[in-house]
Amino acid sequence: MNPWEDPRVAAGLEQQIELRSSALRSGSRSVGWKVGFGAPASLELMQITAPLMGFLTDATVFGSGESVDSTGYQRGVVEFEVAVYLAHDLGPGASDDEASAAIGAVGASIEVANISLPVGPDQVGGIVAGNIFHTAVVFGEPDLSRAGLDISGLFARIFVDGAEVGATGELEAITGRYPTVVRTVADTLAANGLVLGASDVIITGSVIPPIPAVAGSEYTFALDPLDPISVRIV
Repeated sequence: MNPWEDPRVAAGLEQQIELRSSALRSGSRSVGWKVGFGAPASLELMQITAPLMGFLTDATVFGSGESVDSTGYQRGVVEFEVAVYLAHDLGPGASDDEASAAIGAVGASIEVANISLPVGPDQVGGIVAGNIFHTAVVFGEPDLSRAGLDISGLFARIFVDGAEVGATGELEAITGRYPTVVRTVADTLAANGLVLGASDVIITGSVIPPIPAVAGSEYTFALDPLDPISVRIV
């Protein structure tokens, strides 16, 4: 069974796609896609075989250094992710090499999420329907020199209020390989009548376990040697 054929995922995607369509009809602009729950422990916990997919629009894009209001959050978290930018459309059934070749740039991103449901296999449909807890995203400048999904030499450092709280050079250790992530998104979209298109961006999952979002704190992601980006939670 393909990941999107899981009845829980399929039911959630039907509602999520309508949520996205409603946002676009209301004037939001599509930015791209996100994945979540791709870490091996998360796949096991949720009883899924591939990461879950959500969507991004400009309604939730914040500039680096801006503040995200966490009022009403049940359990906010901050995630530090590699963003990959499509240079051309990618259809279903692509190979890892074809997925990599479709990427025209790589950059840093920070996602803020509100964990508003219990996390477990019985909640997969609701989590997907609600766009996988997404509330905000910050993007760094895309690095065009990394076309072809070149992540060589990138090193992630994470800071909270100026203090380093995490670092890794193994960017794909808890997300799975990025070409596979890209293929999963392309295949899932195609199965639902959509296309992973040129100019879409995918945020690929956090390179370290998510960090609690605490009001009053600033979170910085330095994906060296790229310029750092930050977000403040209020």
